Amino acid sequence: MHFRAAAAFVLAGVASTSVDMYNPPNINYNTEHGIVRHILDPATQNTPLRFTQQHLRPPPPRLPSVFDIFIGISSYRTCLDEYCKLATSHWGECKFKSHITIDSHDAAASQGPTIARHTQQQLIRDEEFCLQLDAHSQLLADWDTKLVKEWVRTDNEMAVLTAYPSGFHMIDENGTYPHLSASHLCDHSKRSGPDDIPFATGILFIEYSERPQLSAFFGAGLSFSKCHAEKRVRVDNYTKWLFFGEESLRSYALWSHGYDLYSPSRHGSVVFHNWTNDPSRTSYVYHLYLFFIKLILRLCKSNFMLVYIRYMQHPLPEAARRRRADEEKASGNRVRAVLTLPFHGDVDTTGLSWFYNGSVRSVESFLGFHGVSNANASWDQERCHQLHWVPYERPEIVEQLLPGWVQEGLGAHERSNDMQNLVADTLQALRDQWTKDKEHMLHNVELMHLKGLEDRTHLPASVAEVLPAMAVGVALASVAL
Repeated sequence: MHFRAAAAFVLAGVASTSVDMYNPPNINYNTEHGIVRHILDPATQNTPLRFTQQHLRPPPPRLPSVFDIFIGISSYRTCLDEYCKLATSHWGECKFKSHITIDSHDAAASQGPTIARHTQQQLIRDEEFCLQLDAHSQLLADWDTKLVKEWVRTDNEMAVLTAYPSGFHMIDENGTYPHLSASHLCDHSKRSGPDDIPFATGILFIEYSERPQLSAFFGAGLSFSKCHAEKRVRVDNYTKWLFFGEESLRSYALWSHGYDLYSPSRHGSVVFHNWTNDPSRTSYVYHLYLFFIKLILRLCKSNFMLVYIRYMQHPLPEAARRRRADEEKASGNRVRAVLTLPFHGDVDTTGLSWFYNGSVRSVESFLGFHGVSNANASWDQERCHQLHWVPYERPEIVEQLLPGWVQEGLGAHERSNDMQNLVADTLQALRDQWTKDKEHMLHNVELMHLKGLEDRTHLPASVAEVLPAMAVGVALASVAL
């Protein structure tokens, strides 16, 4: 299902502030050693960690004055009739009905969420922004302007706002989000071996969340970005029944094409998710249910157990169940092949070079950023600390997408010339110093030699005078290298 929304507005500037020393954004999470707390500083997140790259920045956001927003929803039912009833009672007609496109498919032929998301992407036309979310979601008033403002605040044209949205229970009676925290993904479920497919443990909350937070995790429940991300990075439709692993695969596909993931701050928390199967269920009961399901999955890692749990409520004929189990296993191996994880059995490589042709950043670089080891699962690391933007290994690909931007940034040629001039001036100064001191050094050496001949037991104190000149020589050689 596709909705088309139009928007035109002027964004107010948002000051780039550093961490509030009294109420800094922070995140707490449980480990086997106790609770760990990270203080975050998102004002620095677009600055690379490497000293030699700290002048680099991601491409700045480009926001036209008028634009459309594509809204994609995969749903088991259509809401068009209900929408038209509400619209007619309000406007006297089913206003904006022409903006809605419904692509219907037989539910019996369903093959999982990734196939639905791939089909959904085909409905995108020339919209500027794309919002993909689950059907069981709720949006706050002015969600469109707030999401775009939040996207601009990433200071990154290649930003994707993504997370697991908070539950309906966090919306107050006024239809607003009153909390100081925001949903964030930053930790993996524990893997028993390197062949286990990584997936996020679930929502962790950043307290005092004021800015979008750089993340290593894609959350399928919310994705908001420029539509060039959806057009350039297609969802793999050869991953039938893929559920666990969908998000790590999407994280890699986007990241390798130059996109960066950010979880929205509390100011951009406008999408909410129904995390219950029944509206009457409390959040506590649902999370208790999730706990036991995760416990079972950790104890029983087999594909059979995954399929069995999934079909307890919706039994299929034996032949169909076995076929689906085989297809799900093949999809898992496809994920492992893409992420260079060990796997056993067959893998369908159809279209791999088309879906995973991103070379802006490498898969090795992604695994390091994502905190996953393809050699030893005990080396996996959480990514709840402050992450930093990783420059592109092949920036020319993004530069071609965004004419006028180069990774070195504005004034790169001038900065390069200034650096060359500085090096040249330094070398010349060292050469002059070397020439000036060389005669003095040779003169001192000659004096020491003569003095030593006069008294062979006398140690020449003038060695200290020679060392500075020798240091100049060493420095000159080092710079020349």
